[in-house]
Amino acid sequence: MTIPGLIVVFGAMLGGFLMAGGNPMGLIQPAEFITIGGMAFGSMVLSTPMKILKKCFGKLSGAFKGGHFNREVYVDLLVMMFRLFSLARKNGLLSLEPHISEPEKSDIISKYPRILHNKLVIETITETLRLVVDGSVQPEEIDNLMESSIDTFEAEGHMPISVLQAVGDGLPGIGIVGAVLGIIITMGHIDGKPEEVGHHVACALVGTFLGVFCAYGVLNPMIASISQQEAEEAKCLNVIRIAVSAYVTGSSPSIAVEFGRRAIYSFDRPGGADIDKACKAAGAA
Repeated sequence: MTIPGLIVVFGAMLGGFLMAGGNPMGLIQPAEFITIGGMAFGSMVLSTPMKILKKCFGKLSGAFKGGHFNREVYVDLLVMMFRLFSLARKNGLLSLEPHISEPEKSDIISKYPRILHNKLVIETITETLRLVVDGSVQPEEIDNLMESSIDTFEAEGHMPISVLQAVGDGLPGIGIVGAVLGIIITMGHIDGKPEEVGHHVACALVGTFLGVFCAYGVLNPMIASISQQEAEEAKCLNVIRIAVSAYVTGSSPSIAVEFGRRAIYSFDRPGGADIDKACKAAGAA
């Protein structure tokens, strides 16, 4: 909803400005754009390592793509894990080897493109199951291992968010700097005609407007959207953790999947009967 939200924000701002008799061309001040945009970008570069800076721009572009997890994705995820667990129970853990080694060629995983094309999810599943197949960790250690991995994922995801948040918090102050520079210019023309002085004052106030508007109307809401996406990704990883941990510690495939289903947020959680039906259909196929 990022694009519709931005349309409403800009539409409300311009609509109210026009209704009050404002001239929208007065808001177009290239000097203020360069000053505020350049200072905001420069401060971000100054305070951020390049590897985190790249993630910042990646997160901003990701805000326009929206979240990847919904009820249908979770149905695919749970049914796919059920099929993998059932295969391992029937034919042994080694039967999972070709599926986790080349998931794109797996006749199970490849049937769920929404999962296969999500690099984060597919790597979490395959790398965890590989440890189970290899026997390199004890079943009771899987939960702690995956929990540690999820904690690292969340900490890493927070790093670019904290940088963007700092820029958003600083934009109003940067806008004041732009306004002060405009007032300095105004003072140099104080003996000019009233309309000339008024023009310079208006240009200076645009600087304050840009800083506050970009912070509270654009960047901070986008940061909130990015944070929600990060939370959804972490929740999906947690669902995988719970389901895999339940299976490797002795639960049946259907019960392990039910453990995972219960961990999904209520607004995305598929019904138990729906999952049972989908799993039975997948098993029959």
